[in-house]
Amino acid sequence: MMQVKKYVAPTYAEALILAKNELGTDAVIVDSRKVRVGGIFGLFGKEMTELTVAADERPAPPRAAKPAAARPPAAPAPADPARPVAVAASPAASSPRAAAVPAPAAQAAPAAAGVPLAPEFAALRREMADLKQAVTRLVENRPDPAALMELKGYARKVYEQLLEAGVEEGLALSISRKVGAHATKGRALLRAELFRLLGPGAPIQAGPGQRRVVALVGPTGVGKTTTLAKLAAHFALERGLKVELITADTFRIAAVDQLRTYADILSIPLYTVERPLDVAQALEETAGADLVLIDTGGRSHKDDERMAELQELLAAARPDEIHLVFALNTNPRDADRMLERYLPLGVNRLLFTKVDETSAPGLLLNIRLRSDLPVSYITDGQSVPDDLRPADAVDYSRLFMGA
Repeated sequence: MMQVKKYVAPTYAEALILAKNELGTDAVIVDSRKVRVGGIFGLFGKEMTELTVAADERPAPPRAAKPAAARPPAAPAPADPARPVAVAASPAASSPRAAAVPAPAAQAAPAAAGVPLAPEFAALRREMADLKQAVTRLVENRPDPAALMELKGYARKVYEQLLEAGVEEGLALSISRKVGAHATKGRALLRAELFRLLGPGAPIQAGPGQRRVVALVGPTGVGKTTTLAKLAAHFALERGLKVELITADTFRIAAVDQLRTYADILSIPLYTVERPLDVAQALEETAGADLVLIDTGGRSHKDDERMAELQELLAAARPDEIHLVFALNTNPRDADRMLERYLPLGVNRLLFTKVDETSAPGLLLNIRLRSDLPVSYITDGQSVPDDLRPADAVDYSRLFMGA
């Protein structure tokens, strides 16, 4: 059963600590907002952060059994005169000190439930959860040997190539069984099946006079800043829209300088924000833009504090679209963990980069089906804006078949 609680503290980080100390590291942040506490009729109160957090209800610790009431010792049975009574005489028993020796101390009780684990134990628990998930998926996707024997000709080639591209086994088998043994017809069937699985693309919906706020999120190194520049160039130069940029990636000086260079070349305004409170001000100044692109700083999915900061930033920006940027050379286990941490932030699009740097683009299909989110764009190089393609313009059959 789920339990939902609210925590109020002076800062977001302090409220998060309160929540995790009580509900554990698996708690999910449902909402965050600023509230005023104290004052008179809501005036002169102190601004605080209120977090709404949900978590699975923890089972109550078992109650210790009550000790039975002491009973008087039973009277010794009368001795049988026909049977001799043996008495064990030991030095310890006969020693006058024996009565003074205390009973062995009870074994120490386990740590009370609710006490937060040390960081190394929390990390170990996450690793075990990831491993369990991977093994479960491996068992569930294990192909039927009999079904594998049915694959002939082109179908067999498709199966082997999809595995080579990193598509999960069960999914690769399912696709291959639908394409048939003949290559001529099979290519069209493969293209149709991949389109059915991936669904229509979801590029940014922006037009003249239709203001759209779009944020890119993801870990460090996936290419968010370069992708943002490609999007800005595409919509400003090719679509003729009024584009403005906001960057919150102030942890890396090079990222701000890089984006400022692109902004100067395109004659696009760039606003730099350091705190969530600054985002509202920057959005007010971009009120006349058709498209506002927000570059967020890279956040490791393992860093709870940084993820909390990103949550607060997005809550202040309230973007129309949030694109989770995945580099296709990402380790599949890390990809699972990224989905788990980023999806609760309100992500509603997937954007894939570094297609040209991986030999296993099948991760795109695995993530798409696991998240049930549409793909907006893929990028396959550093050229701005050329190496950016809407998902609908991608021939996935050629991509996964190594063409």
